[in-house]
Amino acid sequence: IMMRVLAKAEYLAATSPQYIDSSPILSQMKDKCVVIPLSIDTERFRTPHPQAKALRQSWAGLPTILFVGLLRYYKGLEYLIQAMCEVDARLVIVGKGSLREDLEAQARNLGLEDRVIFAGEISDELLPAYYQAADIFCLPACARSEAFGIVQLEALAAGLPIVSTELGTGTSYVNAHDVSGLVVPPRNSHALAQALQRLVENQTLRQRLASGSAQRSDVFNVDIMMQHIYTVYEQAMAQ
Repeated sequence: IMMRVLAKAEYLAATSPQYIDSSPILSQMKDKCVVIPLSIDTERFRTPHPQAKALRQSWAGLPTILFVGLLRYYKGLEYLIQAMCEVDARLVIVGKGSLREDLEAQARNLGLEDRVIFAGEISDELLPAYYQAADIFCLPACARSEAFGIVQLEALAAGLPIVSTELGTGTSYVNAHDVSGLVVPPRNSHALAQALQRLVENQTLRQRLASGSAQRSDVFNVDIMMQHIYTVYEQAMAQ
């Protein structure tokens, strides 16, 4: 049924070229596919938040790595927590989910209670402050269920260098390797640790990627997304 529906469509919208290439279905229909990236209100994460300074001060002493998202299997948090054994930094995990108890137990067993902070769910209003107070963002996703990673758009807008994983999906489209951050293999704690520690130790690299991150966020603004959608609709109606 799905294939019959797709065959009748004039266009198929995907959120990244990587997802088209790696999808066993979409890769057979490339001539119909158009890329329309997702977007966010970038100004909300660029505008200085009044609580960001206080939050940064509370995290003083170590560089801060931020994760934001639901605590689910495909986020790969177990690999990130394991990686923290090799990284001279603090990890702040924002979000809720069924895996929280297991992840907290893992952090305790590794002796990381003081450097892995579970912030839980925070308000949408306060979220930009967390991005602005952090030094590095990490999305260690380990499965294709992570098709794009909107949290990376928030990190780009806040000007954070990103460490993410290569899944063949939009995660490595949003975070361009050596432009806005570093991309490493999934399910590999040591590779995550090496990338994160490299950013922790190399301030020049961190600043270059932070600048690249802020610039790349312009690709994912709402106006561009809407223009893509209007163009596709106009072309479809003209046929």
